Amino acid sequence: MVVHVHQTHNNEIKYQYKYPTMAGQSILVSSEKCSPLQTFFGGLTVSVFVFTWISSLVSPFLLYFSIKTQNYTMATFIIVVTALAYIPFWDTRGAIPRKVKSFIDTFHKMYYTRCKVIFEDSVPSTSAAGSKPTLYAIHPHGAFSLGWSLLFAADYMENVRFCFSPVLYHSPFFKLFAMVAGLPGKADKGSMISYMKRGENLALPPGGFEEATLTSQYQDRAYIKKRVGFVKLCLQHGYPIVPVYCFGENKTFWNAQGFWNLRLKMNSLGAPAILIWGSKFLPILPKRTPNGLLIVAGKRIEIPKIENPTREDVKKWHDKYMAALLKIYEDYKHEAYGDDAKSMKLELW
Repeated sequence: MVVHVHQTHNNEIKYQYKYPTMAGQSILVSSEKCSPLQTFFGGLTVSVFVFTWISSLVSPFLLYFSIKTQNYTMATFIIVVTALAYIPFWDTRGAIPRKVKSFIDTFHKMYYTRCKVIFEDSVPSTSAAGSKPTLYAIHPHGAFSLGWSLLFAADYMENVRFCFSPVLYHSPFFKLFAMVAGLPGKADKGSMISYMKRGENLALPPGGFEEATLTSQYQDRAYIKKRVGFVKLCLQHGYPIVPVYCFGENKTFWNAQGFWNLRLKMNSLGAPAILIWGSKFLPILPKRTPNGLLIVAGKRIEIPKIENPTREDVKKWHDKYMAALLKIYEDYKHEAYGDDAKSMKLELW
């Protein structure tokens, strides 16, 4: 059972959303041309996502600066956004938010030269009632998690809670955007346990800021060797894990290399440590590379429920996860990169 959403090199988009059900049925979305206007709207969607991400990290300083300089218009704007993000008096699943979500889902993928999504197992939106809740582990983080964000707003992932850094989650700009675009959650241990106890489908970028720091347009990398916490939680709650890899994510931005110890130390303190450049015309906009993005959700890894897993238990299933991630890379790298894939390997850090 496979889901394809792809755009061809001759700029013809083929939306082949195949939603396999437990009965093996599919729903196809018709093909259509990607016009320059659609590409523009795709770029606008991606720009808003990236700008919101960046502004979220500096929003406290913006509020302080606006008050300090008596820029009360800016201060009022930040306060209003904060109110919308934190005061639960409006329906984030109402008509206007759903239109915004639909706009993002429709146009985000149109920005890339081609975009293809493959599910080797059933899609979350078509899983049978009573089926096991699942955790989708998404790599690589990249500079701005473009593959993650594309799935986040996709209608076939609407019953999946996408968990990310608590720092970003609590920032009013990104929190408001995330509430409208999808189903957000915090990636801290307490919140993850709470979601799992409720039996929610979850998505998580396990590599975090460290994986963003390591991103290189010349080498695929995943920061996973020390990230065992999510595997332990899945063992404790009996959650299957689906490894997800986004080919081409690392090629959308140039990122400075080196000084790894210092930069990874900054990550451990909750600070991003990237120095990036995307499009030559607008650096915060990702580059439109010839191969675009290929997102592959591999086969589900069935995890046993062990309330008190030993270190050996965690290592065993963490090793299985890393092996499954490497298998996805080897199985699809030629489709993603063509002849360039012959000498390419996925580095695990």
